[in-house]
Amino acid sequence: MSWNLARGLVYLACLAASGLAMAGLAEFDLATGTFDLKPFNLYALVGAGGGVVSSALASLALLRGWGRR
Repeated sequence: MSWNLARGLVYLACLAASGLAMAGLAEFDLATGTFDLKPFNLYALVGAGGGVVSSALASLALLRGWGRR
């Protein structure tokens, strides 16, 4: 694994941790690197995520012109 790829993965992990902290789902301290994920209801997350994913796929289909002849 190249160092650039490893560094990029660390940056993406910190971005995800910061996003979860801003959403109130976790506590993240960038200075120390501590990350604490708060408990959440997985069924509610999957239920809400289904609508988001289906809307995203429908938007992609519209933009790509899928379903037209």
